[in-house]
Amino acid sequence: MAKIFKISAITFLLLIVAGYTLGVESLAPFGWGLSLFIPATIFLSCKNEGVLTSLIGVITGVTAVSLISGIENGISISEMIIPGYAVFYLSEKNIRDGRLALLLTLYFYLVSIGEDFYFGPPKDLSSLQMILPFRWGIYFFSSAFFAVIVIGSITVIGKEKFIFRKINFGVIPVAVFILGGALSILKWFPQLQIIGANVTIAAAGFFLIQGFAIAVSIIDKLSPILRLITFFVAVIFPILGLLIITLLGLFDFWFDFRKLKKEVEK
Repeated sequence: MAKIFKISAITFLLLIVAGYTLGVESLAPFGWGLSLFIPATIFLSCKNEGVLTSLIGVITGVTAVSLISGIENGISISEMIIPGYAVFYLSEKNIRDGRLALLLTLYFYLVSIGEDFYFGPPKDLSSLQMILPFRWGIYFFSSAFFAVIVIGSITVIGKEKFIFRKINFGVIPVAVFILGGALSILKWFPQLQIIGANVTIAAAGFFLIQGFAIAVSIIDKLSPILRLITFFVAVIFPILGLLIITLLGLFDFWFDFRKLKKEVEK
């Protein structure tokens, strides 16, 4: 019996620890880090133990967090639950390509907007008044980042195969990025500058997803030692890693790093 509920029990414990640490200011980053693994454990519990068993662990976990740390933390930790069930359901429907990444991005973006209207901007942004007007674009970019992390963790932990190596959003994000950049330098029209900057940052979210697909394709061709080095560089310099991946997605339109255009021509 214990074996049957093993993954659901892990999900339950993960929810409690992540939910509790989210409520402690000094431990909140650790809590957010843990919460990123919740979708993967939910996906695995649905796949191996069934949706009903998974729901039992999730509901009891969220209830415990709400009682221990408050309803707000219970709501916050619940945000990472839906992606696990969404990925499981969509993968059962054979939606395993770029559409999955976009749907997850849209989910996280809507959650971010909802939290902004209900709770106000995040505290780390509130302290930086200069960044505040650009939070709408930042929300989308961070949503794309969360989508990539969720899919990546399920791929690694659950050993699932998703069709991401050939993701290519084409010319539209590039055109939007250039247009947004052009608007953001029109200092004579401050409102258009803000809109343009938000559009530019949001467009970079598409490049992040596409860049992730390129990075996966490149890493697959590396030797185990080079993969290990790449992993440690990404962990030690995460901002640099994000920048490189995003730039790969942007310049892929011109350089076609995966030679996808040649495949289409053939």
